[in-house]
Amino acid sequence: TSGVPRLVELADIKADLHAHTTDSDGRMSMRELVAQAKSRGFHTIAVTDHSKSSAIANGLSPERLRAQIKAVRALNKQLQSEGADIRVLAGSEVDILADGTLDYDDDLLQELDIVVASPHAALSQEPALATRRLLRAIEHPLVHIIGHPTGRLINRRAGLAPAMDELIAAAKQNNTALEINAHWMRLDLRDLHVRAATGAGALLAIDCDDHDPSDFDNLRYGVATARRGMLTPELCVNTWSREKLLAWLKSKR
Repeated sequence: TSGVPRLVELADIKADLHAHTTDSDGRMSMRELVAQAKSRGFHTIAVTDHSKSSAIANGLSPERLRAQIKAVRALNKQLQSEGADIRVLAGSEVDILADGTLDYDDDLLQELDIVVASPHAALSQEPALATRRLLRAIEHPLVHIIGHPTGRLINRRAGLAPAMDELIAAAKQNNTALEINAHWMRLDLRDLHVRAATGAGALLAIDCDDHDPSDFDNLRYGVATARRGMLTPELCVNTWSREKLLAWLKSKR
């Protein structure tokens, strides 16, 4: 029968690609983060602490990030020697600055397995500027995911109002994923945006933006938003096998 395709379900999600540790403003050590991801049956967890401009969130200087990359690599080796079937990605939630440039140099971004680029400041920018700003990040060859693209906080902050059709077209063209941030205060992208993105065949990521162990439980809100937007598993990078996910991440390196 024609009609509704098979939509993404909670059980399809096998990776979380946006999570914080005690190195920035999270409340879990890297080991604790991995334990949470394992307990939920994930094959991959990304460490994406804040970048240097997010001073309020204890963002990492380039030196601290380079040290963290080494720590992630060491942890991965250890987990593999223990026979643990989980991969930890060295990443960053990199600020998209007001002009659309990113908060670290390209040579450092190149060292990361995954780059989630997110707007955190200048969130009352007028729409044309916001559109240009986010397009620069989407088109940046080293960026994988645009985190909470509008930066809205429900009932608290409207966030940016970019031309979403332009962002979606650019995301599709650049093979960049747009995030559905599952946190109940964000739900950003929202369902109407997801519907437009799925219609265009753009990639989406459903991430929990974990700061605390309980944040993993917010996944269901992201999945509910995704389903209202008609998201199928094929277009959701978090449902892919580890091999397919890593191949996509490497394609931008």
